[in-house]
Amino acid sequence: MKNYIHILLLISIFLSGCKSEVSEKVEEASVEKQEVAAPQTESIQKIECYTYLENRDTIYMALRIKDDSIVEGDLAYSLYEKDQNKGSIRGRISNDSLFASYQFTSEGKSSEREVFFLKSSDGFVEGFTDTEESNGKTNFSNTNFKLNDRFILKRTDCR
Repeated sequence: MKNYIHILLLISIFLSGCKSEVSEKVEEASVEKQEVAAPQTESIQKIECYTYLENRDTIYMALRIKDDSIVEGDLAYSLYEKDQNKGSIRGRISNDSLFASYQFTSEGKSSEREVFFLKSSDGFVEGFTDTEESNGKTNFSNTNFKLNDRFILKRTDCR
């Protein structure tokens, strides 16, 4: 009977020792999993550039598209016998439509206006409609856009 008690005691000590090792391994594994699954703090961005270049006219647009469809970038117009302007845009892409605010400088004067571009299979086409000025910014007065398919900005390498 004493041998039976000693054997049970040894088995219980052995099993309790094994059980603590298993729980430690489980904790280590779950810590590693948490580190791998930690969310990223930076927003994923996609950079796309578009250019219209024909005759003496150039339009260049560089877009940084965040994962939530927020767009920031640069836009520059250099049209023959017109004032050049260049600046930054900030807006949102929804479906195939890009609505943005364009802050630019032309002949040393800073201005701001809304811009609209429709994405097509070839690139982006700018749309125009009636505008009105309010608080120093030119805004669209309606959404009946007419597309200027003369200036199709085609996807290109970024500068």
